[in-house]
Amino acid sequence: MVEQLRTGRRVPGSLPGPNGGLHSAPGSMEPPPTLRDWLTALRQHLRLVAGTTAAAVAVAGYLAYASPPGYRATAVIRLVDARRALAGGLVGGEDQDGALRPADAVLSQVEVLRSRATAGAVVDDMPILRIHTEHFPVTLATNVHLAATVTEDSLRIHFGRQTLTVRGGTEEREAAYGAPIELDGIRFTVPELPARENGTLYVRGRDQVAGGLTRALLIKPRENTDVIDISFTASGAQRAQEVVNRVAQVFQAANAQAAQQGARRRREFIETQLRFNDSLLADARAGLSAFRAQAPGGASERTATPGGALVGRREELDIERRQYAGLLGQLRDTNRVAQRGVLRNLIASSPSIGGNTVVSRLYDQLVRYETQRDSLITGDFARAATHPDVQRLAPLIAATEVDLVGAVRSVVASLDARIAVLDDLQARSISTARRLSTAQATDEVLAERVENTRRIADQLRVEYQKARIAEAVEVGQVEIVDLAPLPGAPVGVGAARTLTFGLLLGLLLGGGSAFLADHLNRSVHRREDVMHLGLPVLGVVPHARGGGASEDAAPIVEAMRGIRFNVLHAYGAGGPVLFTITSPGSREGKSFVASNLALAFADAGHRTLLIDGDLRRGSLYRILNTRRKPGLTDVLHGEVSPDQVIQTTRYPPLSFVGCGTRTPDAPELLGSPAMAKFMAGVGESFSAIVVDSPPLGAGVDAYALGAMTGNLVLVLRLGTTDREVAEAKLELLDRLPVRMLGTVLNDVPENSVYAPYSYYMDGYAYEAERGREPRTLTGPTSRS
Repeated sequence: MVEQLRTGRRVPGSLPGPNGGLHSAPGSMEPPPTLRDWLTALRQHLRLVAGTTAAAVAVAGYLAYASPPGYRATAVIRLVDARRALAGGLVGGEDQDGALRPADAVLSQVEVLRSRATAGAVVDDMPILRIHTEHFPVTLATNVHLAATVTEDSLRIHFGRQTLTVRGGTEEREAAYGAPIELDGIRFTVPELPARENGTLYVRGRDQVAGGLTRALLIKPRENTDVIDISFTASGAQRAQEVVNRVAQVFQAANAQAAQQGARRRREFIETQLRFNDSLLADARAGLSAFRAQAPGGASERTATPGGALVGRREELDIERRQYAGLLGQLRDTNRVAQRGVLRNLIASSPSIGGNTVVSRLYDQLVRYETQRDSLITGDFARAATHPDVQRLAPLIAATEVDLVGAVRSVVASLDARIAVLDDLQARSISTARRLSTAQATDEVLAERVENTRRIADQLRVEYQKARIAEAVEVGQVEIVDLAPLPGAPVGVGAARTLTFGLLLGLLLGGGSAFLADHLNRSVHRREDVMHLGLPVLGVVPHARGGGASEDAAPIVEAMRGIRFNVLHAYGAGGPVLFTITSPGSREGKSFVASNLALAFADAGHRTLLIDGDLRRGSLYRILNTRRKPGLTDVLHGEVSPDQVIQTTRYPPLSFVGCGTRTPDAPELLGSPAMAKFMAGVGESFSAIVVDSPPLGAGVDAYALGAMTGNLVLVLRLGTTDREVAEAKLELLDRLPVRMLGTVLNDVPENSVYAPYSYYMDGYAYEAERGREPRTLTGPTSRS
């Protein structure tokens, strides 16, 4: 810092802060804003934030007031195959298995629900939806009926004490309250007297209302189910419930009617096909009968048993004969024990023998007799010949054997006869087949045609019965699961939430606008803007209220004292304090700071000279109530002596030199030897010399004066000084032998980040007696 003040250059890589301290140099990219930056921007643009927030809250309040509360009612329907269930499975959908396809079916029905056809049917069923009233509640219009010819219309109504009068386009009707009144195809009833004397009833177009209903309906299928939720929001809870339930009922009725109409059309189509097929069947049967009547051979030949069947039957009879022949051979065997076992196995293994009741009965009787005899002679063979029961059983056994042998022989003889008959039939069948081979093929084709036609007729009759049952079933695929209950609370955010949302939105927009305005502002108004200039802050001049009271001047006086102290400290050289005060642009308060800083030096006992170096528009003479000429230009032209231009003021020991006569060569005079001679002369007489110069952007005047004095103080007015202009002018000053003592921040508002750097605090101002008030210089040009 010492090196910086000695050379008059801004030290690269360091940024002096408001108190003269060093800060790290900024990088190539500006760091992101911090919370402190946001708060600072909000504080500096508090009016913008407050105005934006108030506007957002006002809009939210209007919306909350103008928007009536909405009530949402929801009905639940389901897609089921109720027709199939009621018809006992005979009636189904288009799928062969009778099952619904959940995805396609549900989405299709959702689209039907959203169609204008469904909405139009609901509007036709609820004509009250087309009614809109003005100056009286729409709920007073009951029992509304609209003729099919009514499109859009309006009726003016006058509500009297006992009756109401309705005026249409060409007619006028009068009716008592509670009695229906009809005019221009519009019939309605007003049950009671409303609060207003006059009102208007509007009838909106059917298509317009249907379109609005379509947009207002919320159709939402439940995922992976066949259930659909139907929701509707209206300004009244009862209206929302009535509309959504009516939509569900109308949709259910329309679906059932469509299904019934489809079943009727299907029944009529099948009925037509059945009549046509019956005629084909009759023709096929007639053709077959005519062919058989003309074909060679009789009916007995055509229907004779085929040769293959005869051969198979003969083989069966031949096997059965061999079995009976074997049985007969066993009966003739003398070995009784072997005979009994063989017979038992033969009868048990042969179904034909076992199925013969005569043979089976005789065999069982023979076995029973032999068993009784064997039990009598067991253990005593000596008495077998003399035992009376043995003697009684012997003839019975013999007779039974004879009967059994005879029965078997008769069966064998019968089988021989049947085999002979089959042989004869087989021979005749072969002969007939040879004669009827060609005719039989034609007969089979005609018979197959008759059979196919009959089969189609049977199927058509089954489908015809299903269609008749489906036509009789008065249900569709829509089942109402839950009708909408009366909504209890309105939906939406509500007035309180709307106002809260408006407040939050206003704060958000206001904060964003403040931050945007802060960053789009090209003026020096932030702490970072001053830091980027690389100059120490010598002092902060608060905003002057413009009053004449001492409490208004006290902050200015304290600010100038602080600036004087910092200037003396920064000057740090022997001899008179000599410096130039300038600013980057106009109306930044350099003259105000120069005059009051000179007065602060004078108040400190310094013999001070204030020079108005603004040879273009100098106006300090007005503030000090002195004269403008002769002044500095007159001395530099050699027209007057230096003593003649130095004026005393009413603020001793402060002296003043005016700008003098305005001449076009004034800028050249400021860098002339005459100017150096004049400055050297006054330096011997004064201990503090303050030179007020034009702005840096006004020309070379300020640069010439800065080079002449060797020291420069830059005045920046927060919110007014252009940041880019200030940086550009400082770059030009870096090329001149000028020492930058620092900058003075002028007109700092109370909400600025630099306000705490002020040297003034309320309650600690010096209390001056009358006539001892602090001295400040203000006037119409105090901010120039």
